[in-house]
Amino acid sequence: MPSPAIDFRAIRTHHGSQHSGFEELVCQLAAIDTPRSLAFHRKGAGADAGLECYRVEADGSETGWQAKYFFEFGSGQASQLKESFDHAINHHPDLKRFIVNVPFNLSDGRVANQKSQKARWDDWVAARTKAILPRIVTIELWDETQLIERLTRTDPRHAGRRRYWFDILHFTPDWFRTRFEITRAALGKRYTPELNIELPVRRGLLAIARDPIFIESLRELADDIDAARHRATSDIAQLLESSPAAAPAAVLDVSFRAISLGIRTSVLGPAEIMPFDAWLQTVDQARTILDRCAAEVWNLRSQKAGDRESIQRGHHNVSRLYEALHAVSESIDRHEVRLANEHRLLVTGDAGVGKSHLLADVAQRHIARNFPAVLVLGGSFVDGEIWRQVGDQLGLTNVTPDDLLGALDAAGEAAGTRALIMVDAINERGGIAIWTSRLAAFLATADRFQHVAVVLSCRTTFLPYIVSDIDENKLPRLAHPGCQTN
Repeated sequence: MPSPAIDFRAIRTHHGSQHSGFEELVCQLAAIDTPRSLAFHRKGAGADAGLECYRVEADGSETGWQAKYFFEFGSGQASQLKESFDHAINHHPDLKRFIVNVPFNLSDGRVANQKSQKARWDDWVAARTKAILPRIVTIELWDETQLIERLTRTDPRHAGRRRYWFDILHFTPDWFRTRFEITRAALGKRYTPELNIELPVRRGLLAIARDPIFIESLRELADDIDAARHRATSDIAQLLESSPAAAPAAVLDVSFRAISLGIRTSVLGPAEIMPFDAWLQTVDQARTILDRCAAEVWNLRSQKAGDRESIQRGHHNVSRLYEALHAVSESIDRHEVRLANEHRLLVTGDAGVGKSHLLADVAQRHIARNFPAVLVLGGSFVDGEIWRQVGDQLGLTNVTPDDLLGALDAAGEAAGTRALIMVDAINERGGIAIWTSRLAAFLATADRFQHVAVVLSCRTTFLPYIVSDIDENKLPRLAHPGCQTN
């Protein structure tokens, strides 16, 4: 299957429009252009403040990208761009580079009494540069030529984005649904949509997928902390204001706010590392302060003097805060939750426990919300190159593994989640011969793509033969204990 032609007038839509598609493509190219050591931020629809995205350079300055999906540069377009530039200047005091992206090349025709697009651009740059003096911001242009140059690079992330954004027949929501229905038919009775699975093992798959439901469950931990500290911390501070624990009681609320603030302000995008350990550190700090307050409240309870009602309420508030801390620490320290920072997973279990159902259920729900996921069956593989066979099972014959993975990576980034590549039952049909010597390379091929997660399933009795050379640190396991129905 040849690489698709790059025609920006035929770019894939995103959120219902080609304009949004072009903006998303620019953000993806900007993200690839940004070293992992630098912070990269997307602004989001309706909140761009003159920029679609920006990165923070090592010296603290900012480089920002603005995308305009128009195919001429007249006075109207220049006015729109000026408005975006002014917003960027006003909202980003550290902005030093402003990169304009347009899907066409400026004409430089010399027509009498008519200003060319190139001349209008040069005048626009000169006017904007002068208007912001003494501040200096470099204005650059990524036009059609520069964008095509990036999309035709051999790097698989660039090639994959060419495949995703311009191969509009594949990798659409309907395409993912169609491919799933084909696999679903092959699964037969192993997948029963009516069967409800609400087990920790399913939460592990939502975590590795960076499913919005999982992300929201983490944000809710911050709400729970705030609900617990509401009035409780101030009541404790008031109760202990004249006691030896007055100092820790005075900062108790601050320590609990640090937990909820840390969770709320963390960037939890699909390519980011979730700071679980940093969150636990704030929980431990709050617990240390609470311990000192609790000891003094207990001391007051043992005395006969004092306002007994206030002391009893203080004891209740201390217990409530301890419960909140325990709930948060227990939630974010679970194995299945920590899988959010992994990109590969092996689901294990005995025959018939529901591994196939689990993978199909997660894939179906992912796809139903227009998130990218593919499910292929281990029993369909033969002795040969595995990624090529994955493409064949998806109807993408002759698409290179890099193109396939790059396109899925782009689809995941566009959806704000991870694209799931799921292989069910790698133990079936000669799985030992097929996977034992190829599994490590298969996983390593996908590791290069930040918005892709690979989930495999294998019957427990086959583990010593297929994955004996890959320990759990390199391929985390998640045991399926069996299904429960409601």
